Amino acid sequence: MLNRVHRTVKFYANTEGRGNVKPENIDFAIHNKVLEKQEELLFDVNRFVNRQNRGLVNGALENTTEKIREKIQHYLEEKTVTVTDGTLTIPSEVKYFDTILVGETYVELCKNNMQFLLSKSEASTETPIGLKASNTIKISPSTVTEVNVSYLRNPIPAKWSYTIIDGVELYDPSKSDFKEIDIHSSEEDDLIIRVLQAFGINLKEKDLIDITQQMKNTEFNQEITN
Repeated sequence: MLNRVHRTVKFYANTEGRGNVKPENIDFAIHNKVLEKQEELLFDVNRFVNRQNRGLVNGALENTTEKIREKIQHYLEEKTVTVTDGTLTIPSEVKYFDTILVGETYVELCKNNMQFLLSKSEASTETPIGLKASNTIKISPSTVTEVNVSYLRNPIPAKWSYTIIDGVELYDPSKSDFKEIDIHSSEEDDLIIRVLQAFGINLKEKDLIDITQQMKNTEFNQEITN
């Protein structure tokens, strides 16, 4: 996906007027738009749930929320995290927590420190509680040594790796720093349009389909020639 996005962006953006867009600038624009898309997906879920609750969504759209959730689940991770001296250090990749479990029991997060202190004496492995503070979560009871966490992670920045030959950057995904675009595969076309907009190029979906087909035809003809 990453190479297709780069090639399409370069096709439109690399002109005499604009000059050649650097691969690093395209990667930067891609990551910003992936972050933008992720936030919109979370907003869309809440919006559709609210509309469903108010009876404003008809049968034709009944699966829309599930489709959005499927895209969000691309970022869903689960792992076991150690609790040290009653404190869980939040993994750096965590964007939003889904659940925190002690065994199969949910950790109830307190709203403030007062609620946490008042509830500590009643906390147990059957009724654990927590309090988020900066990049940590205090866990009670103190006997808890590990928790299972489910969370939405931050997208991994894409990296179009390349080798320079005769002054030209040639795509080289074998390099160790290569990173594919971290987004659900169904979002590719919309992502390309958004990245192009970041470079001041407004493209409609039909235009994108046409140019993609044109690029495929060119590749096919080159393969025949070679």
